[in-house]
Parts: sequence; C-alpha cells; structure tokens
Amino acid sequence: MATTANCARAVLVLALLSVAAPSAAAGQSDLEKARAMYNERRFEESIAAAAIAKHKPDSVPSATLIEARARLERFRQNGDAGDLGAARAALVSLNPRVLAPQEVIEWQIGIGTALFLENQPGPAAEMFATVLPAARERLSPAELDKLVEWWASTVARVAESQTGSARKDAYTAMLSAVRQELERDPLSWPASYWLVVAARGAGNLDDSWNAAVTAWIRAGSQPEGVQVRGDLDRFVTQTLIPERAQARTGQRLDSKTTETEIAAQTEQWRALVEHWGPQT
Repeated sequence: MATTANCARAVLVLALLSVAAPSAAAGQSDLEKARAMYNERRFEESIAAAAIAKHKPDSVPSATLIEARARLERFRQNGDAGDLGAARAALVSLNPRVLAPQEVIEWQIGIGTALFLENQPGPAAEMFATVLPAARERLSPAELDKLVEWWASTVARVAESQTGSARKDAYTAMLSAVRQELERDPLSWPASYWLVVAARGAGNLDDSWNAAVTAWIRAGSQPEGVQVRGDLDRFVTQTLIPERAQARTGQRLDSKTTETEIAAQTEQWRALVEHWGPQT
C-alpha cells in the first residue's frame, strides 16, 4: 500500500522537474525555444526545436540534453520504448564537462530519471543523492524541493524492495539523510513527509507519529499544503496507525482489541488535524 503511493509520488515529481529557462517569446534562439517549450510541457515542439538548434555546433550539447529530457517525459506520457532508448543514448553521448554548471545538474537528473524508468531504483537513488549537494547551490528552492522528493521516493522504493534487517537498515539510513535535509531547511515539505515514512520503515512508530503531526502543521500555509496533507493523511490512516496500534496491543490486526486501538488513534489523529487545520 505504502509502496504504491510512494511510486505514484515519484512519477508525479518526474513531471515537475524542469530546466532553467525563460518563457517562449519572439526573438528567442531555437535553443531557448527548446528550453522554454520543455518547461511548458510542449515536448513535441521542444524536441523539434532542439533538433534545429543542433545545426549550430556550439548548441549541440545543450540541445541534446534538452531533447533527451523531453523524450523521457514523452515516454512517461505514451510509453514508447523508442523515446526511452533515444533519451538514454543521447544522455550517454554527452560529455558533462562541456556543459554549463546548471546543465550538469540537469544531466544527472536525466540519468537518474532514465534509470528509474528502466526499473533501476538503486542506481537512480545513488545518482540523485550525489547531485543533491550541487543542486542546493544551483536550483531554486521550489526545484530543489522537487529533487528532494524525487530522491527520497526513490530511496524508499529501494528500501521497500528489501526484507528483514536489510529493509530496516535501509530505512534507518534514509531517516538520517532526510533528517539532515530537514535540518538544512525546516520548511522543506518533501523532507517533512519522507521523515514520517522513513521513521516508520525504521520501526520508530512513535517518532513517525510525532513527525506526521509536525509535518501536517508545517504544510498548512505552504502552496503544496493541500497535496502534502492529503498524502500524509493517507499514510497515517492506512499504514502508520494500523501498525502502531498492533504494536501497542501485541495482537492480530483483525482482533477486537487492535481494532479498538485503531479507532482510538484515528480519532486522535482527526482531532489533531482539525485543531491545526484551517480556522473558520
């Protein structure tokens, strides 16, 4: 249940990460048009403009990068394996040392995205983790939040694929990393959410509950607040509360005692979110 929701969040973020560019306007070069169209999610036009931009030798690396990322997005939309293959070939053909610093970050994000789409979450998580430090210096706060969300959701997918102590260890490492991210930016909505998930995965159910309450409060006045609160509510009510209730009773999930505890914790959660929700 949690794995499906986490995967859905990852796919959503894939659609949100953009390249730095102005809006499309008259007088722009083909390369600028390709960037702008990518950010406007006009992927067909972005690919076409990038192809024209490649006629200028100096624009080839940048245009190739934009085309690759546009093809990744188009693959996500229509599932055409040709786009995924072409994007991968374009990305590996590039020498990142000839790219601008911002483009080096975008290239790594593109590689991580391609790995994820090819069902390689482990290498994808590694790629996103290594690009994060540089991204903090180059990306806007909104773009950085999207990258943190993408990284954390990929790490969670890796952890969920494991069992026993390996799964717990993976979540414990994730918990430490996400907490550090939250310490860097206490208002980071993805770090707030994934701290809840990581604490639960590490077996710290009360810590997960406490993190959920604070994440709910933090999300309240932020632009992403409605979505984050919806995700939190589903995770808490569908995953955290049943596990926390069963841990407290020590009985089967369908036992009367555990069901009573689930109801009590659900009521407590509803009271908290109402208390800290919009005031009318």
